[in-house]
Amino acid sequence: MKHSTKMSAKMSALIAGTAVTLAGLSAVGFVPARAGVRHTAAVGPKTTLTEMDWYTEPSQIRAIDSIFGSFEASHPRVKVSRYYVPGTSYLSKVLQEATAGDLPDYLMLDNPMVPDVAETGVLMPIRKLGNVNTTPFYKGPLSEVVYHKVLYGLPVGNNTIALFYNKKMLADAHITPPKTWNQLVTDAAKLTHGSVYGFGFSAASGSGNVSWQSEPFLWTDGGHLRDPESAGDKATLALFQRLVKTHGMPQAAATWTQTDVQDEFQEGRVAMVINGPWIEPELNTIKGLSYGIATIPVPKLGDTLRVPLGGETFVIPKTNTNSEKLAFSLLTKMLDNTQSAAKIGAAFGYVPSYAPAVAQVVKQDPYLKVFAKEVATARSRTKFLGSSYPKVSAIWGSAVEEVITGQMSVAEAAKTAESQVQAALGK
Repeated sequence: MKHSTKMSAKMSALIAGTAVTLAGLSAVGFVPARAGVRHTAAVGPKTTLTEMDWYTEPSQIRAIDSIFGSFEASHPRVKVSRYYVPGTSYLSKVLQEATAGDLPDYLMLDNPMVPDVAETGVLMPIRKLGNVNTTPFYKGPLSEVVYHKVLYGLPVGNNTIALFYNKKMLADAHITPPKTWNQLVTDAAKLTHGSVYGFGFSAASGSGNVSWQSEPFLWTDGGHLRDPESAGDKATLALFQRLVKTHGMPQAAATWTQTDVQDEFQEGRVAMVINGPWIEPELNTIKGLSYGIATIPVPKLGDTLRVPLGGETFVIPKTNTNSEKLAFSLLTKMLDNTQSAAKIGAAFGYVPSYAPAVAQVVKQDPYLKVFAKEVATARSRTKFLGSSYPKVSAIWGSAVEEVITGQMSVAEAAKTAESQVQAALGK
């Protein structure tokens, strides 16, 4: 059963900015898991509950199918029908279906998408469907599914970024992983020689690059994306400027994507980099590479590190009473549950947002230990900016690039970004 949704001005703007045609979706690989099945509907003796996500890795799909199968076993008259949409088209597809009143019963959203979609009014506040004990969840991940103080879902699990370092290079230079900004600058300069640089991170424009990778420095020093002329923002820009001027980091970092950073590290051209747990599988195949993972350096010892959270959430669209109740039961079984949360964490390489499951996952994958430590004090990327995060983070990213390349001084970059941010926020 479809439901009608009046298109708001906000949704109209989002559609205008991100819409693609269904033909375009087909061209980039829209693949329904079971074509033609939408919303809870009687299928013979069973009811079908539809779900949409962007997961493609075999381990991810096996974990989800296992949990869905367990749910079906405990609900013998229910069938969960999963279908997949590519990440490049995902938000457009969600907004199109929201406009058409044809969202699935159970929906995955990347955490920065939640404010955009919640603002359209198509999501169900999950506390209206039943009791939810949020105490076992880390505060940062849980905040990803809260919009205007309303809880719309639960977090799947999280990744974030940390400091990867080449053990041999650091040992040869008699260096241990830096813990403070000053140590980072000094150590990066010592590790630089010939064509090898001491440090690098992704400062290229685009989602997942410069803003995402610079936020731990910015936030830990008290800076905010919404206020580029604050002391913390300027100090962060000054740090990147120092790294370049002392030859610890190349100006080329302004063009590096996360993939480029990984390549530079595994090819031995950079001794220390910022990246995430998703690069571990490939690093582990590189013959002769011995690496370690440490927390990202902080301004001074004792400061609380604030890293950004990657990962997804599950929410429940407004459809009909039957589907909403079934989706709520699936949500709690999948995410408010130690066994299921641990299964997802292990399969996805995520730190579970559900804290009781963390120890089990870290035991299976010790590399996640550092990331688990960081997630405990991590921050949702949209916490202070909501749906304005993408445009404001892009402005900050440009300021970082201008400083790294030497096109602007710290003061100039901060002032320019400040005026652009205020305009973007309508101030």
